Parts: sequence; C-alpha cells; structure tokens
Amino acid sequence: MRIARIIEYFPPHIGGMERHGLILSEEQIKLGHEVDVFIGCGDEKLLPKIYKMPLQFLPLYSKLRRFWFNFWASRMVVRNHKKSPYDIIHLHGDFVEAYFGGKLSKKLGIPSVLTVHAGLNKKHLRQKNRKFFDDISKIICVSREIADELKIIDVAEEKIEIISSGIYLDEFENVDKNAVIDLRDKYSKPIIISVGVLRINKGFNFLIDAFKKVVDIFPKAMLLIVGDGPERDKLRRLAEDISGIIFLGKTDHNNVVKYLKAADVFVLASVSTEGDREGTSTSIMEAMAAGLPVVATKVGGNSYLIKEERNGLLVAEKDTKSLVETLIRLATNENLCAAMNKNNLEDIKQKDWPIIARKITDVYVE
Repeated sequence: MRIARIIEYFPPHIGGMERHGLILSEEQIKLGHEVDVFIGCGDEKLLPKIYKMPLQFLPLYSKLRRFWFNFWASRMVVRNHKKSPYDIIHLHGDFVEAYFGGKLSKKLGIPSVLTVHAGLNKKHLRQKNRKFFDDISKIICVSREIADELKIIDVAEEKIEIISSGIYLDEFENVDKNAVIDLRDKYSKPIIISVGVLRINKGFNFLIDAFKKVVDIFPKAMLLIVGDGPERDKLRRLAEDISGIIFLGKTDHNNVVKYLKAADVFVLASVSTEGDREGTSTSIMEAMAAGLPVVATKVGGNSYLIKEERNGLLVAEKDTKSLVETLIRLATNENLCAAMNKNNLEDIKQKDWPIIARKITDVYVE
C-alpha cells in the first residue's frame, strides 16, 4: 500500500505521539508498504520520504500553526496523489485533523484513518461536533477512555478501534545484565523510578510529596526521575530538601531500559489537565516489560494497562496519601511484587511493536 501519514509533531520533538508515528512508519516500511510522512516539526531525515512544512517561524502549539500545517499537508497529499495515488490517509490528532482528513478523503476518494493519542478536549465533546468524524473511515483510539468519549457524542461504534502504542520487547530481553547489576549496586533500596516528560500532567510534584513521606519509613529509599521538560526547575526546588531523589534528566533509551530493569517499583502519578491527558502510557508498558510492579493514577489509559492487584495498583489522581500507602505496601510485600513481575512479563507480549503495527495496518483494509 501507499500510505500518507499526516502528523504535526515528529521526533526529535519529545512525546508519545511523535515516537508512535516514527516507529509505526518504520514497521510499515518493513512490512513492504510505502509511507510518505507529512510533518510540521521534526527531523525530515529520519525516514526515506518525509515532507516538512514551511513557515517554521510560527509558534509551536499555536492554533494558527496547527491550521496552517493541516492545510499545507492536505495540499501536499493532493499533489503527490496525482503523481502516484495513495491507498490510505492516516492522520494523528483529533477534531481538527478529522475535519481536514475527512475533506481530503472525499476529495481523493480514498479512505482515511485517524489515531487519537490523548484525551479529547472536553469543551468539544458535544453532539454537534460528531460531524467532524463523519467522513473518517476508522478511528483508532489508544485507550478505552478515548473510545468512550467518542461514543458520548454518538460516533458510530463500528468506526472505533482500540489499539495502543507498542514497545520493542527485544530491548528488554537483550539488555546488558552486568550493566543492570552495576546500577542496582549503585543505589540503596528500594529503588522507585518514574519516567516521563517533566510537565504538569505527569504529576511529578505529587510523587515527590509522597516520596518525602516514604523516606520517613524507608530512609534508604531512592527515587529516580528520568526525563526533562518545562517543570524541571520547579520540581528540583521542590525536592531539594528531600534525601534520595535523583533527577537523571533526558537520557538515551538504552539507558532508560537499564534503569527500569534495575528498579524495584515504577510510578506514574499522572493527572488530567485540559487538553493534555494520558493516553496509553509507553512508560508503563516499558515498566511492564521490565517486570516491575506498577503504581499509576486512574487517568487516561492507565486503567487499560493496569489490572488492580494483578500487575499493579491504581490510586486516585492527586491523592498523595494513597500513593504513600501503596508504595509502602509494595515495599513490604515481596510475594505481591513477584506475582506482579510474572504477570507483567506475560501481559506485555501482545504490545510488541511488530504485532501492534500489523493490527493498525489491518484496520486499513477492514
């Protein structure tokens, strides 16, 4: 197939959608498909055929930039389609991308698929806005929560597919075991780890508050925070009087795998913010692949991945007290952690990227 992928943000820009778009494109190329990617921000050298929009001076995340990008991408797809027809248009976004994708699909007479990566803006969850999705053939939601939101505005259920992002299991199976042992020896126990962009919706401030109380009971406990972002300086100030917290910053993905394998517990304390909610967390899936018991808040796709008592424990968002109690429970229950380790290693098998890529590609021909 010839696939036109429209995705505004692309690596090295940081985010789950960006990584998803790159890896999905790579996997589809491996499957023998031809993928043209139209981006607004990112490195156009990452794949054989990437087209990057002009007017890069437009501010990131602005409405003007978003509309210009979708307008430009649509025109580029039409132009390329005349030379060598596409079989499918695959967009990544929500209402805006659905509008442009639907128009493009009708104009070219080919189906369009939209992947929604994060919670929809609740201001737009109104019946009248269902029309934006009318000309989209299939909508892939990375979590059940997103699918349920679409059903609220009566988007046809037969249009909706729930397929999360994936991870590469071989990265965890082939990790340098000696490097992992060295990391475990470097830190006192228990080692708690959290990975993510340091922004408000990841809830790192609540995790730091909770860890302050955990240290009162386990003075040697360590909290490793992997990632960088706009909240970095604020979080560092919040943690400066608490022992055992280490900010590792942005690090190579191979190192992230080693740190996860060396840790004892993974935590994602996400909170829901308007327009920026958790989808199906890649960091949780990677923690599962590392065999870690997971503590996560009940937001976004976290409940889709974490089954209470089976492979992790869920707490309410912003509930520092419950977060403390849950971390202490895991730190004092080796049998529970061992069972979660086993279950996570089994449950994650269906999230391997080659499997996910085939599932998504199968949606194109349903």
